[in-house]
Amino acid sequence: EAAQEEGGDRGGAATEEAVAKEEVKVCDGIPLLKEATEHKETANGLFKRKKFHEAMKAYEQGLEVLNRSNEFRMLADERDKTDALKAVIWCNIALCRIHQDLYDRAIDAATECLRLDKENTKALHRRSQAHEKLGQLEEALSDSTKLKKLGDGHLNAKESEEEERRREQLWERLQKENRAIDEVAKAQEPYWMMRDRFNVLVDKYDLGGRLGQSCLGMERTRKQWKMEKSEAEFGVKWIKMGLEAKAHEPDVKAIIASATQAKLQLAEQKAKES
Repeated sequence: EAAQEEGGDRGGAATEEAVAKEEVKVCDGIPLLKEATEHKETANGLFKRKKFHEAMKAYEQGLEVLNRSNEFRMLADERDKTDALKAVIWCNIALCRIHQDLYDRAIDAATECLRLDKENTKALHRRSQAHEKLGQLEEALSDSTKLKKLGDGHLNAKESEEEERRREQLWERLQKENRAIDEVAKAQEPYWMMRDRFNVLVDKYDLGGRLGQSCLGMERTRKQWKMEKSEAEFGVKWIKMGLEAKAHEPDVKAIIASATQAKLQLAEQKAKES
């Protein structure tokens, strides 16, 4: 019996060892890197011939090859090389999408590249350009500013000067946009002030759902709702404007929210630069 138990223990240990070995799957990254690089080179050739859609498909095939290693362990050096090649391919996909006017998707591709390589200046530049095309000036300026902190990376002296002029233009356009937003918000200020007083009146006399009946005359309104004379005058004079203000309210809120966000982002950017 003791021998049987000892044999059983050895058998159990052997089974556990076999399972452990089976669970550890190591991927040989060299063949994958070679195959993915071939797809990248094919894509580069297609890009040079301005076949942007075909080039993007070839780049995506390279990514598919590299993604085969996702569920497996790799040697650290091969994993680093795999991630670096993925970053390059994502960056090239971003450029293809810019040439196809697919700016949202270009931003996504550049972001994937930056997730793997935070200081990839080409990806920052391309993402900034895509943001600008979409009118997202804050994001465009933010990426261009990060690019500047990295010494403009891949740009040569002439391109760096052009990018600096672009930064200045983005800043000027953003300031102009913010001034326009502020002017619209300021023009709507009387509506906001009136709306607050109007809402107090509605709550005080429980006018919700019966506002149409309030547009009578001042005296009839005062008697019907037992209001003070000044309140009745305000109700008759401003109730239509109050309803108009409520119709405008969503647009005004969106404008003010946009202005607030822009100012916060600019403040954060200034703080980082100082």
